[in-house]
Amino acid sequence: MRRIGRYDVEDPSKIQGRDEVQVHDRSLASLRLRHALAALAGVQGRVLLLGCGAGRYLRALSRERRDLNILGADLSRVALREARRRSPAHDLICLDASLLPFADGVFDAVLFFDLLEHVPEHRRMLSEIARVLRPGGVLHAFVPLEGKPGTVYHLLRRSRRIPINRWKRDHVGHVNHFTPEEVFRELWEAGLNVEDRAYGFHLVSQIHDVVDYWQRERSSGGEGLLPPAMVKAIARAVFIPTWRLSYLEDRLYRGRHLAAGLHLTARRCISSRHVDFGQRN
Repeated sequence: MRRIGRYDVEDPSKIQGRDEVQVHDRSLASLRLRHALAALAGVQGRVLLLGCGAGRYLRALSRERRDLNILGADLSRVALREARRRSPAHDLICLDASLLPFADGVFDAVLFFDLLEHVPEHRRMLSEIARVLRPGGVLHAFVPLEGKPGTVYHLLRRSRRIPINRWKRDHVGHVNHFTPEEVFRELWEAGLNVEDRAYGFHLVSQIHDVVDYWQRERSSGGEGLLPPAMVKAIARAVFIPTWRLSYLEDRLYRGRHLAAGLHLTARRCISSRHVDFGQRN
């Protein structure tokens, strides 16, 4: 699906992954990179990175693991053109993550960050990942848990004053709001056995996120009492402490309480249980 509400995957202003991330940065992106590198520690061969956007993690992973053959993939042609301009040497492909154009068992690992919440047919996506992984192959992912009780997103799920779920649908295309139990169950049904998990995106990160989407909504003409310029100034003031505190929060605490994100590493079962959700074209 290329368009969801006001969100269009080909809109250049919505492209993610333009910035760079280094393994020793003090940022949430750096933490995700470190989790991914730990998951890939024993992996050799071919790796598929789904939802690569403009290539931030593709460039970082390739830099840290030069021995791997990493293929970047995204639904957005605009994002891939930008990734190709930034990294001409990297292999890239435009595809739908729920309909992978590869033979069975051709990848040693598959990675994605902040992707499952965008995919309407997310169960088929997981089934397709299991199919293209070799038996024993590794999946590593970061998944937002915006349906998890105890998070700011769950608290505001019916709010009219702060409709964060609608804002995230309209501005970045979030259509799924997961709990950890839903993610684990769907991975198991796809034939992927979770071996490691850590929680992230705790309270400070969620406050930062809500303020960010509040100012995005007002900047794009959404309704509100305060003028957009004032909202933008408030957001900038809030971001000064929350940008660093969100990193420290996740660096020091990996527990489930108040978490709205999940780092997970799974392995394709030797005898896969994955469900076939339809014919591939």
